[in-house]
Amino acid sequence: MRRGSALLMALWTIMVLSVIVMSFSFEARLQGGINVYVQNKNRVKRLVESGRILGEAVLVGYTDAKQWSEDEDEKVLLEEDRWYKEKQSLKYKSKCSVGPILLDEEDKDSGTVEVEISVAENGKSGGLNINTLYSQDANWMTRWQIILDQLGISREEDFRTKDGKTINLQHHIMACWNDYRDEDESCTQIDGKDCGAEQKEYELWYDDNEDDVAEEDRFGPANAEITDLKELSRVLCFREYPALLTGGVINPYEDEKKQINVKGLLSMGIFSVSGDGRINVNDCTVAQLLTVPGIYSEDEVEEDDKSESKEAAEAIVKCREIMPQEYDVPEDGRKQWGYGEFTSDWWSDMVQRTSDEFDVQIDQSAQKYLKAGPDDSTVFSMRITGRLMDMAYTVECECYVKDGAVRYVSWKE
Repeated sequence: MRRGSALLMALWTIMVLSVIVMSFSFEARLQGGINVYVQNKNRVKRLVESGRILGEAVLVGYTDAKQWSEDEDEKVLLEEDRWYKEKQSLKYKSKCSVGPILLDEEDKDSGTVEVEISVAENGKSGGLNINTLYSQDANWMTRWQIILDQLGISREEDFRTKDGKTINLQHHIMACWNDYRDEDESCTQIDGKDCGAEQKEYELWYDDNEDDVAEEDRFGPANAEITDLKELSRVLCFREYPALLTGGVINPYEDEKKQINVKGLLSMGIFSVSGDGRINVNDCTVAQLLTVPGIYSEDEVEEDDKSESKEAAEAIVKCREIMPQEYDVPEDGRKQWGYGEFTSDWWSDMVQRTSDEFDVQIDQSAQKYLKAGPDDSTVFSMRITGRLMDMAYTVECECYVKDGAVRYVSWKE
């Protein structure tokens, strides 16, 4: 009996000790795994920091990138500047990628870093900076008229408001935006009439719509630049007629035959909130080009008469994808041939290529509204990805270049 009890106690002790040993072993293995994870995470973060430095090296020097030359020696150029190809791509195509690059070429497990740079979505250099479309620019009304023509808002016909008044809707939109953007407290006049809205007009409208607008949603004119296109919804004309921004019928209170159905300014994809107001011909859409005097003819108001303007805009976009016959350059699998990439005069390059390929003529007056690459007013989006074994760490940021240094607008890990 005593022998059986002793054996049972021995077995029980062995089992308890085994559980303790297994527990310690599991905890040690878990702790080891955590240590490896933390170590690798720190290493992959350092990879991202290396990627940031690589990205900055390209961004700071891309404006000095040389044009492609028929007699250039790629090997010599790479010795002079390891990133000259990436800089060329950013300058003439508005985007580039670096890597993936091994941290240690002799150690395949050392981790890689990859950097992608492009013009930021909300600051796309091809887009028209809406902050420039106000009375500080002598041509601001002309450009608004062109845009509103395409939106389907008449220049001449009277627009009947919900309370039975008649207004020129184009004038009301332009003036309301100008008063929201400019720094004075005087209503904008067009053709001798007050057409806009300053603080007093906003307060009157809020009083008339107090049941529909919460106190925290009441805004007056910013009298400054906007930083997000969503802020347009605060401008009085767009509060009165929200379909002007989002699309739909702007006057549902009218008879069906008199209703005006619009696409919506935001869905046209023509605006940005950064840049100098010029359109980048190497990074733009047809819709953005149709905001340019000299490409869009102000006389073409009817939808069916816009063919020449649209043909010119489409020709500019399509010719970026066609290799010019007179250029004896390597294709390298490329899909875009930027204006000014192979000649010193981007304007003559564009005019000649569009004329040769599509027989369209672009008026000289359009030149001052256009440019052929990013500049110091351009906001870039940079995506940095570090990879180590099966771990990846990514940073997405927005930045711009000023005084030879990269300044960061946002940083998201």
